[in-house]
Amino acid sequence: MRKRRRKKRRSNKKFIRISQIMIGIILVVGIIIGFNQYRINKDKVVYSNDVANGQSSDSDNQSNEVTAANDNKGVPVLCFHSISDDPKAKSSIVIPKDKFKQDLQAVKDYGYTTLTIAQLNDYLFNNKPIPKKSVIISFDDGYKDNYTNAFPILKELNMNATIFVISSYLDGQVYMTPDEVKELSNYGIDIESHTFDHKQLSTLSYDEQYKELKDSKDSLEKLIGKPVTAIAYPEGKYNDDTKKAVVEAGYSMGFTIERGYADKDDSRVLLNRICIDYTYKPSDIKKVLENLRK
Repeated sequence: MRKRRRKKRRSNKKFIRISQIMIGIILVVGIIIGFNQYRINKDKVVYSNDVANGQSSDSDNQSNEVTAANDNKGVPVLCFHSISDDPKAKSSIVIPKDKFKQDLQAVKDYGYTTLTIAQLNDYLFNNKPIPKKSVIISFDDGYKDNYTNAFPILKELNMNATIFVISSYLDGQVYMTPDEVKELSNYGIDIESHTFDHKQLSTLSYDEQYKELKDSKDSLEKLIGKPVTAIAYPEGKYNDDTKKAVVEAGYSMGFTIERGYADKDDSRVLLNRICIDYTYKPSDIKKVLENLRK
């Protein structure tokens, strides 16, 4: 009987020692995992792109080097229009596909991260940090070739972009169809307003301007099921009534075509952009990104 008791006590002690060792191992492993996760989270800068399919753009260009919230480093907002190889479409704002791809590849090669409109808004007005090398890729008008030609290149290079759409022009011929606009939005391309009828706002009364802005915003939001927060002025024209109407219509940002960077000294309804035409080379893109001064 005593032998059985001693044997049982030895067995219990052995079980306790094994249990203590196992608990110790679990605790050590947990500490190591927790510490590594802490380091990863500490070093990682997360930028939400609101991309419906969950992808993060320009991930290979992002770094821990950010523009501080209280800094006022301007952000280049590049403005494109039509991307086409059609020989009949001769205009300074029509850029061949290969040339457009070279422009975007230059942006990527120089280490720039393409922001969403929400990220730009948060940086300029909500003191949120962004990568030091940040840029907005934008398009005016919503041409059909933005979908057929530009979109595949944006996907290939994994870049964010913003298209300012004329909401009553979605005819499927010169301009995109509503379904194409919706597809772009669902993918993660920002769809914003270029007014309802592309009327030169500075020639209109306040009430007419407000209607142009509000009707565009309402129709686009109904189409894509997302807030429309930014407006690009047709031909860059505006007046004092425009600035008031933009705010009253519910927009957060208004973009001109006045050459310069968008920065915190700009009025939120008079943000600068840089129009890109077919003459630009990769070296010109670099100058625009890094050397342009107001």
